[in-house]
Amino acid sequence: MQLSIIIVNYKVRLFAEQCLASLRLATKHLQAEIFVVDNNSDDGSVAYLQPLFPEVTFIAKAHNIGFACANNDALWRCKGEYVLFLNPDTIVAEDALSTSVAYMQVHPRCGGLGIQMLDGAGRFLPESKRGFPSPATSLYKQLGLYKLFPTSPRFARYYMGHLPQHTTAEVDVLAGAYMLVRKSVLDAIGGFDEKFFMYGEDIDLSYRIKQAGFYNAYFADAAIIHFKGESTAKGSMNYVRVFYQAMQLFVQKHFQGSGAFLYRSLLYLGISTRAGISAVGRILGKKLTQQEVPATVVWHAIGWPPMVAKPLFLRINEQLIPIHWKDDASDNDTALLLVAGYDVTIAQMMQLLQQHAAQKTCWLHLVQTNSVLMSNDKNKTGLSALFAEANTA
Repeated sequence: MQLSIIIVNYKVRLFAEQCLASLRLATKHLQAEIFVVDNNSDDGSVAYLQPLFPEVTFIAKAHNIGFACANNDALWRCKGEYVLFLNPDTIVAEDALSTSVAYMQVHPRCGGLGIQMLDGAGRFLPESKRGFPSPATSLYKQLGLYKLFPTSPRFARYYMGHLPQHTTAEVDVLAGAYMLVRKSVLDAIGGFDEKFFMYGEDIDLSYRIKQAGFYNAYFADAAIIHFKGESTAKGSMNYVRVFYQAMQLFVQKHFQGSGAFLYRSLLYLGISTRAGISAVGRILGKKLTQQEVPATVVWHAIGWPPMVAKPLFLRINEQLIPIHWKDDASDNDTALLLVAGYDVTIAQMMQLLQQHAAQKTCWLHLVQTNSVLMSNDKNKTGLSALFAEANTA
């Protein structure tokens, strides 16, 4: 077995549907197994996904055991030479897995690999390549110096801004959204530290990979879409609390002495600052957690299979939204539906997204699925919708 893939799902069944559909294409020429650990989602994720993907092993948990613990629950079952920890709110290009594995095969000192990630509007995600959050690196980030000097090896170290986006390079930290690790390395150092409930576990594992004598790589020769944060409300106080608790745990585990004291002080400052910003946002009524649901959708489709009838409605939550299909996208109110799997590949869909998302709202869909996704604002969770018939109203 070449590859084992582990996905932890929590209440994002339609995002997970698109992710699993993309994996069908990306694993065509690999010996691969896929595990989905569901952390007691209340949206019917397992009942919805399991009949659609019978080749996937689903592990349903009775309660939310956290990201680290859920990954480890599948890890001991893995038979692959490589293990990919993958978020459910991702779409994987057809060549992403095969080229990632090929890189690992010819670079035996590479213990873990991350990949170029784009958000739902096709923008490069800087967390694709990160440095360890040392006290100095954290200070420069807190002060916003990485924005003033985005390519500085010192001031932009947190996002390793000195490394070009399109160049594969050694990095410190792998993002948990796409984290390919040698199984032999995991057998030696262990999986995720289950003291981390959510956040920080990818930094901790990346640190231990390097401690074991391997390096981590940022792989620029393939890409994924990562809608980012669909399982969490990143503007919430709960997110702020859990994230910074994870950072404190990492410091207590790996940093000692005066540097650790400085780091803890910076973290407490960060907690206070983020808490204040969140509070002000709520007072001013500026806290928006989800993209606005449209009253109607006007679409021009690129890549829609001609033999497939175009549905007339979307169901978003409990709302039935009419779809109006246009033959061209000249109207300013016309959004684009980018469809991959027929005559457009996922890689081409990503290129179209990068080309058009600045001017048009872009929805994404893979053929042989019944859902669509849209996320054009990184500060809000995206929209996921099901195609529906008029008689389902």
